[in-house]
Order: sequence, then C-alpha cells, then structure tokens
Amino acid sequence: MSQCKYDYGVFIGRFQPFHVGHLHNIQEALKCVDRLIIIVGSAFRAPSIKNPFSFEERRDMILSDLQTSGIEFSRIIVEPVSDWFYDENGWRKEAEMRVYHHAGVENKIAIIGHEKDASSYYLKCFPAWQHIDVANFNGFNATDFRVRFFGQHQLDTTYLVNNPHVNGGCQTLKRFMQTETYQDLCQEFEYITQYKRAWQDAPFKPMFVTTDAMVLCNKHLLLVQRKYPPGKNLWALPGGFLDQDERIVDGILRELNEETHLDVSEVSLVRSFINQEVFDYPERSLRGRVITHLGLFVLNLTSLPKIQADDDAKAVKWVKLEEVLEKMSHLLMDDHYQIIKFMSIKYRLID
Repeated sequence: MSQCKYDYGVFIGRFQPFHVGHLHNIQEALKCVDRLIIIVGSAFRAPSIKNPFSFEERRDMILSDLQTSGIEFSRIIVEPVSDWFYDENGWRKEAEMRVYHHAGVENKIAIIGHEKDASSYYLKCFPAWQHIDVANFNGFNATDFRVRFFGQHQLDTTYLVNNPHVNGGCQTLKRFMQTETYQDLCQEFEYITQYKRAWQDAPFKPMFVTTDAMVLCNKHLLLVQRKYPPGKNLWALPGGFLDQDERIVDGILRELNEETHLDVSEVSLVRSFINQEVFDYPERSLRGRVITHLGLFVLNLTSLPKIQADDDAKAVKWVKLEEVLEKMSHLLMDDHYQIIKFMSIKYRLID
C-alpha cells in the first residue's frame, strides 16, 4: 500500500522554460503524492519574450528532463491549460477538468506551490484541495533567466537540468537560439526595454489607452498582421493608441481606417456598431499597463468589403471567426485571442 499522504498532486506553472527549481519542487511533491499532474499554463499562446515556447515544446522538455532525473513516468501526468484573462472561473473550471479527468472526486488531492507574490494567487483557487508548500529553490526565477536569454543572448545552464537528450531543456534552447523566432524575440526584448526606459523617470508608472476594432461580416473577422515589434508577424485586431484630442469612438474608427482602409462608409460603420467593451487585464501587454477600448461592429453586407494593409502592417485579411477560435490562438498578439473568445461568447457571435 502507498505510504503517500495524497493520491494526486497538482503542480501548476508556465515552465518558460522548465528548470532545476521546478525539478526540485516535483521531487518534493512526489514524497507526498502517488501521482503528480503537471498543469502547463498559458498553453496555447503566440510566442513572446514572456511565453516563448509552445505547450508541446514544454511538455517534451519536462518529460525528458524528468526521465534523466530518474523519475518514474507512471507517476507523472502533463496537461495543458489555456489563459482565460477575462473569465477567471473559466480558467479554474478548465484546470479542474484536466485534473478530474485523471483523479476522482473521492481521491485526496493536494496543490503544490510556493507563495512568492501575487502571481501565486492560483494556490487559493481550489479550496477542495490541500496545499503543500515548497521553497523557492535557490531563488531561481524564470524571468531572470529570460532576461539573460533574450537581452544578453546567454544560455544560463545553471538553471537547466543536465540532460544531453535532444528533447531536454538545454538542447531545446540551444536549437531555439538558431531560429528566426528567437531573433525576432530578441528584437522585441530590445524594443520593450527601450520603450520602458523612455518612461522610467515618470513620477508615476504610466497607463496607456488604446483602441481596437472587432469587425465582423458574414461570420468573417478582420485581422491585421503586424510588420514590426512588438508582436512582429503576429495577427491582431486593428487598433492603436488613442490621440489626446479624440474621443474613444473616434479613435476606434480612425485606427480601423488607417490600418485596413476598410471600404465601408463611416455612416455604415456607425450603423453596424453593436457595443463597446473595456479590456484591462494588468499584464495584457508587455509594454506596461495598457487598457484598451474595443468597438464591436457587425456589417450586414452580401460580400466582404475590400481591404488594404497600411504601410506599417504586413498584411490584412478576413478570416472565418470559427477558424480564428479553433486554429489561431498561437498566432494572435497579446490577449487578442482571449478578447475575441470573450466577445464571441458574450455576444453570441458563433453558432
């Protein structure tokens, strides 16, 4: 009979990348639980300097590094969980669904984690599960690792499991550093560093106001592909910063016209306006505190209007909303996928 106190443990993290601190916590958890469910958060996001690796890459790194460390695969389960910035309950339900797919409600379950700061709030989201506290191993912090990785082009192997296997963290990161995506993210890191430096002497941390337009026609969504950082090559809703002398609605219409040259009169656009929503997740943008006002427009036309990308956009196109929701979560900038999903559900834009 098992001597473990709990049937299942739950360990939640982004693992960007998986490092020896994570390994230490897993080893400590396995002293108390029969099986450990590793929940990989932010699972289906576009690459960024905060979330550079896909779920599949992280899963393979985790499993390879655990195998090298002598941990029994039969005791490990790896599951993805999406981001739900504007539906906290949706995120909690998805995490619970992933766990209860393996564990029964009658099982004793514990959640493993270190309460380091506000980012550890999730430890209190599951009151039915006991909490196993673990120390922050040697003060390791994946944020510090990524600063060196993208800002100084350094691979700090002291953070990584000593695993020579092709799917291990060290080898995966070495290959990643040879890719175009890595070069783009280094460029993005430099852009964001310079952007924040320009505001570092402000008496208060700045807040920025932007506008976005979600335009639908015949169940197709209007998207813009970005040419420059941040979010180079990613798709986004047309939008930008609000000018100091304009109203929100005017900023929405101006940015929509500038970025897409949508061949629809302003009168027709105003008539197709459904509602306006504010999206203010504190970490929605890597540039800092950016609050956006979104205008929803549903055009009642027999065919898709002509569009043309502006000079600072790489492309602009109409995409079936269903395809965006099902296939593009890893191609959309910042929280634009979460915004589109939220709006689609709230306003019943999909069947």
